[in-house]
Amino acid sequence: MNKVLIVSAAMGEGHNATGRALQDSIARLWPDAETRWLDALDVMGSGVGPLFRWIYVSNVQRTPWLYEFFYRALWRYRWFASASKRFVGAWCGRRLAGRIDEYGPDLVLSTYPLGTAGLAWLRRHDRLGMPAGAWISDFAPHPFWVYADIDLNLVMHERAVAPALHCVPEAAVAVSAPPVRSAFRPGDQEAARARLGLPPGAFVALVSCGSLGFGDVEDAATELLDAHPDVLPVVVCGRNTALLQRLQPLAEREPRLRLLGWTDEMPAYTVAADVVVTNAGGATGLEALACGRPVLMHRPIAAHGRANAELMAEAGLAIVCERDGELSAAVRQLIADPGRWKAMANAAIRHCEHTGDLADGLRALTGVTTVAPS
Repeated sequence: MNKVLIVSAAMGEGHNATGRALQDSIARLWPDAETRWLDALDVMGSGVGPLFRWIYVSNVQRTPWLYEFFYRALWRYRWFASASKRFVGAWCGRRLAGRIDEYGPDLVLSTYPLGTAGLAWLRRHDRLGMPAGAWISDFAPHPFWVYADIDLNLVMHERAVAPALHCVPEAAVAVSAPPVRSAFRPGDQEAARARLGLPPGAFVALVSCGSLGFGDVEDAATELLDAHPDVLPVVVCGRNTALLQRLQPLAEREPRLRLLGWTDEMPAYTVAADVVVTNAGGATGLEALACGRPVLMHRPIAAHGRANAELMAEAGLAIVCERDGELSAAVRQLIADPGRWKAMANAAIRHCEHTGDLADGLRALTGVTTVAPS
């Protein structure tokens, strides 16, 4: 393997985090390989990235009903999903074509659905002669994620296979190890707490709602503080400085509350935690899974967030907390019944052991025979 292309997008940090995990795996598997990145939104045109990010943030924060409506329409009307995917695929694919031809990769990997749509369009038009795989980093696949023209669609759990095939019955679907950096793995909780200055006897709840700090984070912090005197919430605000400032008065009143902005110590904090509290089930949920930590999905964001939460709960990896007081109740239950906590942690660890290594998906793609573009 000489050249690998990763097609991602800066839509928050989740898609790029998946790409970085793949890049690390590539470096271990093929030390001499060169890896190059393309941002699908940047490729689609000047200003597309900022516009799409604004639309996404606005939908999640201000018009979740509209986001939910679009998401449900993709599932309900196959023609709508197909037409939307083909429109985006043609838009992105035409602009990807020259960049891919110029680089000449031996393997193409996508971590962003619009990028995958572009690759699928290229394959249908005989312009993608090398193997191509898509890592679906949402726990629950949705129709925009899955493509029959991609050699392999990698999902995050056995329970995600059926929804993926329901989206596109003819697609090639397999289960991947969590696409997270190797630092996210089960570790010594006591050592991690000592290094981070966290008390050894506390019940540490790590609150992380992505780099954008979406959702009812302040409410989550308050519920955790009210749940039990042993609970120590650690809230990671990411790049959301406004959220950090809003939480500061609460932290001044409640010394148990720890606030963080952007940090490179997420692997250590995840290992140090007893539970991870989040609301979307993307990269943060996968990182918790890789470290063997139960997930509490607090008021999941619309559309894919709710779908991720439901599927993680079905797999025994998460507890969904939708209503007032449910997060506090879930924490009290886990403190009172350590067996429940252990069962959820063991389910995460068993899943990671069963799915093997992230490189397995890369190896599978190298065995794919493709037809050279005409």
